[in-house]
This record gives sequence, structure tokens and C-alpha cells, in this order.
Amino acid sequence: MGGFLFHNTMGEVLMNNIFLQSPVSEQDFIWVAAYSDGTFFSEYSYDTKVENSFYDIDRSKLIRFGLVGYGMNMFFEVYGGTFNIAGRMYEIIYKDKKENKDYHLTGHGFIPYNDIIQFKNAHSNFNPREGIGSLKSTIDQFNFGYKQTLNLDNVQFHYKAVCSIPYGNPIYLNIRLVAARDFEDGVIIIKRNGTNVFEIDAPMKANVAYETNWSVIL
Repeated sequence: MGGFLFHNTMGEVLMNNIFLQSPVSEQDFIWVAAYSDGTFFSEYSYDTKVENSFYDIDRSKLIRFGLVGYGMNMFFEVYGGTFNIAGRMYEIIYKDKKENKDYHLTGHGFIPYNDIIQFKNAHSNFNPREGIGSLKSTIDQFNFGYKQTLNLDNVQFHYKAVCSIPYGNPIYLNIRLVAARDFEDGVIIIKRNGTNVFEIDAPMKANVAYETNWSVIL
């Protein structure tokens, strides 16, 4: 697995076989925010099992954000926006084939991608015979990612990337992109560990949102 190691406030390395599991039985994955001072902040505290608020994450010192569970870690680097899923690095590029020009949507190590996103998809079953007390929610999918505005070679992009982990289906990346100018012959490219693994035609009109899902190749 990847190197998403967490440290406690005493500076000790936490063992992956413990801290890559959810500390609560009712949720298989939890979000974790890793900080530049070596500490981390998790959705549920590993010692007390108390739930923490997503809105209490200190984005000013955030360096990684993602999910842990089932012995796995999936996260992105806040400085650069590259995703690390089960130990493999994923980069996202928009390419203007007409001008043979790449616009790297990830990999800018000096830009903090700290407008972070996390949410869960769930469904509820209601039995009218049992009344409203029978209404219980079940999580179907966990999601994490970010949104960012990038100015690349005098072109502004509004870019959002979300990694989704559904039960019973492959992990996928949802990519949403808006450009401030037209691109007649553009493509979205995804690289895994530096090698192209996905390319899709993506011509764009200025200020119109385009969106695609890609099943992650592990």
C-alpha cells in the first residue's frame, strides 16, 4: 500500500495494520486529514471513537486528505492534487491536440488543493407498518476529493476531481472541468505512475461544464 503514514502528537509512527482500519463498526471507511506537523485528524478518534467535524479540519496545515478502511488508504496530495489509490499515483491532464499543448490539472506542488470535498451516498428503507422509527440509512458509497481554480498559460480552468468508492462496483474518478476559452480538439488524459492509462475526447465550449467518470485501473 502507499505511504500514507500518520503520526500522533508524540511523534510516534502509527502501525498501518491498526490505523488503516475504521475504528467504528458502523462505518467501513473514515476520512483522515494529515497535517504538516506530523499529526492527523480523523472522522472518528481512534482512542475515544468520538466523531469529529469535517469543518474542524485545519486546511492551513493540511498536506494529505483521503479515506482509510479495510487495510487500504486512498488520498490525494494537497500540494499538487495527485491521487494515490492503493499505492498508485494518478495524474490528470487536459491536452489541446490542435496546438499539441498539455495543461496539467495536477502536479503543481506550489498550489494548495485544499478546497476539500467529502460526502457519502446512502439510501433508506421505510416500513410504513413500523412507522418512522423504522427509517434507517445505509451507506452505498464513500467520496473524497477537491475543487480548484487554475490559471495555466493564460487559460483559467475550474476543475473538480472526486474519487468514489461504491459498494459492489469499481472505484472511479469523477472529473468536472470548465475552461474560459473554446477547445476544438481537446482530450482528458489520466496517468497512472507516469504512464497514460486513459484518454477521452473532450472538446469544450468556453464557460460550459464537462464531466466524465473513469473506473480506476489499479
